[in-house]
Amino acid sequence: MIELYHIQREGDPYGGSRNSSKVLIALEEIGEKYGIKLLSRLQDCRPADAPYRKINPNGVVPTINDDGFMLWESGAILRYLADSRASTTLMPKDTKQRALVQQWLAWEGTTLNPSLLNLFFAMMAPTPDNDAIAAAKAAFLGNLCILDAQLADRDYACGSFSIADIALGCVVPISFNLGLDLTPYTHLIAWIKRLRARPAWSKAETVVADMAASQAQLA
Repeated sequence: MIELYHIQREGDPYGGSRNSSKVLIALEEIGEKYGIKLLSRLQDCRPADAPYRKINPNGVVPTINDDGFMLWESGAILRYLADSRASTTLMPKDTKQRALVQQWLAWEGTTLNPSLLNLFFAMMAPTPDNDAIAAAKAAFLGNLCILDAQLADRDYACGSFSIADIALGCVVPISFNLGLDLTPYTHLIAWIKRLRARPAWSKAETVVADMAASQAQLA
C-alpha cells in the first residue's frame, strides 16, 4: 500500500496542498490502495530541522512511500504511478501520445503554475503594486488562453483523460479564489466541469473547495 504525505485543507493557512491533491486523485483514479500521512505545513514542513525534511529535503508535499521506495515531486510521482501500475489508463501507450502528455505536464510545472504563483504573491504583497498585479494577471490569463485553445476540440488536454489533466486541473481552479472571471474561457470551464464530475476528484477536499469558490461560473 502506498503512503502519501499530504497536507489537507482543515487547519492549513493555504487551504491544503494542491500538489499532493494531484497524487491523491491519481491514486483514486487507478484504484490503488493508499494511506495518508497527514502533515502540518507550519510544524512539519517549514522548520529546517523538521524530521520530514530527512524524507523530502525541500520540506514540501507530496512524497510517497511505495513499499520503501520514496519519491517526491508531484510530476515525477504522477508519471511513476502511470507507468508502474499495469491497469492504469492515465498514460497512453503510443510514444507520441505519451510525449504530448509529458509536454502538458511539464508546461503546468514550468509555465502555468509559476505564472499563477506570481499573481498570487503580487496580490498578497503587504503593499500591493497595481502595475505588478496587472502584469502578472495578464501573463496568467494568457496561459489560460493557451489551455482553453487546446481544449477547443477535445474533452481533455491530450484527448483522453491523463495525468496531464490531473496536474492542470488541480491548479486552474485556484483562479476562483483569486476572484478571476474565467467565463470567457468556455472550453476551460466545460473541462473543469468534466473533472469535477469524476468520482475521484471528490476525494480531494482542497480542489473541491477551489472549484466551489465560484459556483456561478461552474453552474
